[in-house]
Amino acid sequence: MTVGSSGNAEIGPALAITRANARDLARNNPYGKRAVREWGKRVVDYGITPQADTGNVGVNAIIDERWTRWVPWCMSDRRMPFYAAQKMIVRSAFESGECLVRMWDRPLTDGLPVPFQIQLLESDYLDTSKTQTLENGYIIQGVQFDPIGRIVGYWLFGQHPGDVVQTSTRGLTSKLITADRVLHHCELERPGDVRAVTRFAAVMNKLRDIDECADAYIVRAKIEACMAMFVGQPEGPDGATLGPITDSAGRKIEGFAPGMIAYGQAGQKPEFFTPSGSGDFAAHKKSELREVATGLDIPYVVLADDLSDVNYSSYRGGAVAYREAIDEYRWNWFIPQVLDPIWKKFIDTLAMMGVIREPIYGVKWNPPPFELLDRKNEAEADEIELRLGKKSWPQLIGEQGIDPEKQYADVASWKPRLDKAGVTFTPKGVTNAQDQPAAPAV
Repeated sequence: MTVGSSGNAEIGPALAITRANARDLARNNPYGKRAVREWGKRVVDYGITPQADTGNVGVNAIIDERWTRWVPWCMSDRRMPFYAAQKMIVRSAFESGECLVRMWDRPLTDGLPVPFQIQLLESDYLDTSKTQTLENGYIIQGVQFDPIGRIVGYWLFGQHPGDVVQTSTRGLTSKLITADRVLHHCELERPGDVRAVTRFAAVMNKLRDIDECADAYIVRAKIEACMAMFVGQPEGPDGATLGPITDSAGRKIEGFAPGMIAYGQAGQKPEFFTPSGSGDFAAHKKSELREVATGLDIPYVVLADDLSDVNYSSYRGGAVAYREAIDEYRWNWFIPQVLDPIWKKFIDTLAMMGVIREPIYGVKWNPPPFELLDRKNEAEADEIELRLGKKSWPQLIGEQGIDPEKQYADVASWKPRLDKAGVTFTPKGVTNAQDQPAAPAV
């Protein structure tokens, strides 16, 4: 029975239960675990790296050098570098629907390369019960807005509500933290949504059904393997047996065991058990997993790690669609909601320290490249696009997750040395594979 309520009215009551079920799937279901792991790996891999783009080469070099020094010290608990934190944010949002990033200013006496750190918080920290109207705005499920709908701040608990120990003097009392200190990462589905649900929401029941079908299949196979023969005899079950029917303690043996023989009532005929056909369980499971993969926006071959019915064309088609889904997530959600605000805070801190004269926020984010499906053809396509001016050389290099400035410096450094040594990798006058001279006849 459907209703016409808002997205917030539907999401609010379901947040805790869907989140808990999704986390259970990510821990205990092999396909749920793989989905979370693969999404984080494909979106972030070794990291979405920034390159300062202020218009001043010297300033760019200063900013990039400070960023490199800050990356290992970015986390308040110092347990991971920034690019590992990127992956954790992406995985948490996939699993729970949301992830929070708390930004902290640190004193110069801490000795950090940049006195600024981040802290990752699960969405449980948001006080969902805070929903009310205020004199100067309103609160919806822990997010406070001003009268015209701008986010003012977030009501956060002092510790995780499900933690095992008291970690804060505030305990489970929520407090308003201003929006400039908190990043709220989530994919919103409907206009006006404030919170988001796990990606598993659409496939949760399907994954549970697959587990239950697998359990039923295994139990049936075990039972069929247990009883080998049924013996009917005139005396009934009290008649002579082929062997003892009690254990060493004199207790009657009951239950199923491999090769078991059961004795029935008088007049019954012996009957040998033949295990029934198992049905096409594999085909059913594959069909169900294809639906799960569709709901998670992950190709079936990636989710199930099954290449049995895949050819090059189908694999390439699925990979292209997967790339588009990842790029859409990166550029519409992850980079604007998380990376850009962290970069802005980083630049503001550098300006406050006097490392740079003024905050200039220009930056190019370089996501890790997608694995080439056909290296030769894709390289030729890159060459053609460069010739036509569809891409610049820095743009092409940046798409591979490489800093174009560093690549340029490496090439400029090595080329004179190679020329001096007489080492060449491409014959002079050859611009592509088609122009290479034919091999001499033997």
